[in-house]
Amino acid sequence: MKKQWIAEAIYFIVALAFVGICISTGKEQEKEVFGTSVTVTPAPEAIDAPEMTKNPDKKDEATAAPVKDTIPGSETGDKPGTTSGTIGERNPETMQNPELTMTPGESSEENSDKLIEENQSATQTSSETATPVIEPSDHPNSMPGAIKIVNANYEEYSNDKKAWWFRRNKDHKPSGSGEEFPINEYSAYYLDKNVQDEDKVIYLTFDCGYENGFTPSILDTLAEKDVKVMFFVTKDFIVKNPAYVKRMKDEGHLVGNHTVRHLSSPDLTPEELEAELHEVARVMEEQTGYPIDPFFRPPMGEYSERTLKVTQDMGYASIFWSIAYYDYDVNDQPGKAYVVDHFNTYHHNGTIVLMHNVSESNTQALGDVIDNLKAEGYRFAELTELSK
Repeated sequence: MKKQWIAEAIYFIVALAFVGICISTGKEQEKEVFGTSVTVTPAPEAIDAPEMTKNPDKKDEATAAPVKDTIPGSETGDKPGTTSGTIGERNPETMQNPELTMTPGESSEENSDKLIEENQSATQTSSETATPVIEPSDHPNSMPGAIKIVNANYEEYSNDKKAWWFRRNKDHKPSGSGEEFPINEYSAYYLDKNVQDEDKVIYLTFDCGYENGFTPSILDTLAEKDVKVMFFVTKDFIVKNPAYVKRMKDEGHLVGNHTVRHLSSPDLTPEELEAELHEVARVMEEQTGYPIDPFFRPPMGEYSERTLKVTQDMGYASIFWSIAYYDYDVNDQPGKAYVVDHFNTYHHNGTIVLMHNVSESNTQALGDVIDNLKAEGYRFAELTELSK
């Protein structure tokens, strides 16, 4: 009886141990599954969405990209373009060409020469049929090195419309940009990235869609302070104010192209965009005796790979910005103090500044802005330095 009780006790202990092992194993497996199948990651820090060109808010210091002139509205244009096929894709027909099979007495070297010959011929034929012929531009208002603009030449470039934006910082470092692809490949700039720390540079630019009575005062201040800037002018501004534009050039400023109708560039065909720029160049020389300078400010900051390629092929550099603020609404001006403080807070080396000639606040603040930046060791450069 005693032996039976001992045996039962041992059996019971062994059973408990077995159950314990099973439970322990099960818990360990559950923990492992939980650990590998569920990963708790910290919530990302909140980031304000970038403010787009069409909706500037002077109270939001996180982002800004304002640009607006009272020129007639936009039109509908091309659909986004298509991209070319995969480069280097193999051609099964060429690989299985029976004529390339070696025959007795034919060396591998001869076979290789035949393959190269046929591939070169095929490549030439394909190139002739698929790639449009690029010719130098024969337009009388073309920039040096410009090519003939033909819509078919740009089908491989995306026409997906982008609106320029940037993110400010208060550390006097370059602003974060709205560069969704490398715009410098298309001779486009928002910042001088090649500046040296010991050479502090500022580029001032003014968009001139129309006159509001302040351009003479702006020119007076620039002359007094011995500062040269870039003015981007529309056809309407030139036609109605040729004396002001001539004065800009007489006093050493650059005058760039801001198009005829101030339409969104991606809404235009390549030929239409070309016509807009050529017309401004024609009127500029006709009214002032000066040629337009080879710089383009995309209306409303809207662009695409295609439009930047078109303007590059026309010999223009496209100019965006890394400092801008709400200054273009003549009925809602930020005030002189706001403009001065904005420059004091956000200036940085190599910045390209967007301002509007219609702004009373800009006109009142310009002298102080220049004096303050000169006191910080900055010089005011011309955009021609960007290409050096």
